Amino acid sequence: MNAINNLLLKFRIFRRRHKISLIISVFISTIIIFLFVNGLSLSSAISTNESVVSDPHQSESILTYLSEKLAKFNINKKKTVPFAKTDAASLSEFNNMITTTSNQKLDKMLDETKLRLIRESYKKIDPNKNRLLAGHVFYQSIFKVFYEGKPKVEKLDRYLSEERIPRSRYTTGTNDEIVFNEEYLSKFLQLDQEELDSMTESHKYVVENLPEKAPGGLYSGSGIVYVGGGKFNWLTLLSIKSIRAMGSDLPIEVLIPTLDEYEPELCARVFPALNARCIYLPYALDDQKEDSFISKFTFKGYQYKALAILLLSFENVLLLDSDNVPVRHPDNLFEDESFKSNGLIVWPDFWKRTTSPSYYKIAGINLSNKKLYDRYNAETGAYEKLDDGIKELDVKDLPLHLREGAIPDPSSESGQLMISKKTHIRPLLLALYYNLFGPTHFYPLFSQGSPGEGDKETFIAATVALKKPFHQVAHFLNALGYMKPTGFEGTGMGQFDPIEDYHVSKKRKLLENKSEKERQEIIENDPLLKNGARILFVHANYPKLDPWELKVSGKIFDENGNRLRLYGTGVRIKLGHDFETVQWTNMKTLLCELNIQVGIFKDVDRVELCQEINDHLDFLKSTISTLE
Repeated sequence: MNAINNLLLKFRIFRRRHKISLIISVFISTIIIFLFVNGLSLSSAISTNESVVSDPHQSESILTYLSEKLAKFNINKKKTVPFAKTDAASLSEFNNMITTTSNQKLDKMLDETKLRLIRESYKKIDPNKNRLLAGHVFYQSIFKVFYEGKPKVEKLDRYLSEERIPRSRYTTGTNDEIVFNEEYLSKFLQLDQEELDSMTESHKYVVENLPEKAPGGLYSGSGIVYVGGGKFNWLTLLSIKSIRAMGSDLPIEVLIPTLDEYEPELCARVFPALNARCIYLPYALDDQKEDSFISKFTFKGYQYKALAILLLSFENVLLLDSDNVPVRHPDNLFEDESFKSNGLIVWPDFWKRTTSPSYYKIAGINLSNKKLYDRYNAETGAYEKLDDGIKELDVKDLPLHLREGAIPDPSSESGQLMISKKTHIRPLLLALYYNLFGPTHFYPLFSQGSPGEGDKETFIAATVALKKPFHQVAHFLNALGYMKPTGFEGTGMGQFDPIEDYHVSKKRKLLENKSEKERQEIIENDPLLKNGARILFVHANYPKLDPWELKVSGKIFDENGNRLRLYGTGVRIKLGHDFETVQWTNMKTLLCELNIQVGIFKDVDRVELCQEINDHLDFLKSTISTLE
């Protein structure tokens, strides 16, 4: 604990000095004069004056309140104290650091401090580095395959015309103005035969050389995974707070992509108090040798999700976007047949699938000319048998993704995803390959320039390509938002409980051969069939739940300047509680009561921030009576 205190103290001193170097210089001069007059030592001043170490309010932030406030989670191990009252604050090695170190050296020393914290955190769970080193060897072998199987053709960006596929809402009927059949989907992204042959060869090489399983001991247990960093650190903290408040015991790991995005106080104190830990991507992935195959790749954006699943320690993973908040604890998701019998669970998006027919040729997937999937019905949230009239139509006139062998409609939404690395390690690795070369090659193949392209189709595509099982939640997502004078304003997506969804689907199958009277009687006496699955996840993707940005952008005010509810008056019926009030209460707890310091708010006056949180929370509480 002292070692961590020392490192965190150093971080705080560096950060404050780096941000306000001029102020500190004046401050130090004042201290020197004061010490000269009063005959005091600098060491005594630092060890007794808390303002030298941190703001007086900060000094009683998480370090004094965390154990008390989070005691209801029953996960604290030890009461903490302000930095200024720890042994670390009085160590002589820090006494002259502020006055003797340049900005450039401070940056370097700050990075070294972060790396020491990272190494210390790994020692607690992997003291002999057995798992770390085994991972490095495994990942190196995988990236060797990726590098040798990289696409040899230039970026795929040649289209038949300037026209792109319109974002088309998935509908159940057969009277769509445009049918997304093979002919239509072939009118956009264009590949010549040479490009097709080359991409096919590269894809085949990767598939043939992917390992069948991961090394023993590399992964174990079940847990929740986030990608943090930057503004996502705050959103991740808010989501974790909700999960723990609901009583979830699942361990949590947060991938931190870069050293700049690693926040020592969050990673060394806050997250551990919530049974969560930070994983620094470069340290977990590679031994940093210049000649490694991993060093030939750079990572950003959507690529981090597949990397997070691969690098973090759980065998069974619930991946959540940082802006995704469960509304009930998800601990039982890994124990149900819905996950155990499939190994991958994905959730639907609003849109039709727009994957290019060229992808299926590249992946060696044969699309049936005779057999069709059950048609997805977004209104009932079920896959239904096609009637004989549709079956008699020419398959080429039907949607491409209704044909057996294709990735089924609708498209996927990756704000949440479940995967087993025991059964689906090869699909995971192939999905990572798709993401590494996504912006240049595979995202265009999956989305063909339609809005929202990214990693969201890569996991299910890789699973289909390798003929592994999966479950796509049948209940269509619920649009969350509020009404404006100009119409509905969407602010989030409600995704349904996969366990309830899976068992509703199974029970509906059993009803197919029953008479109408028998069906109605069974449904009336079965609460799950009668009411359907419940929403489990709120993907609060736009706007993000950043209280200061919501104020500055005006997103929580109407055209007259009056405050408004982002999730409308029906939120309590849909989610079972007042989600919005709960989230703002959590913001108050984290930022104003615990006074946790988060990088995204470093330039925001905390008094003003908390005043805004309190004002909006008062508004939300005053409008509870308006909820349905």
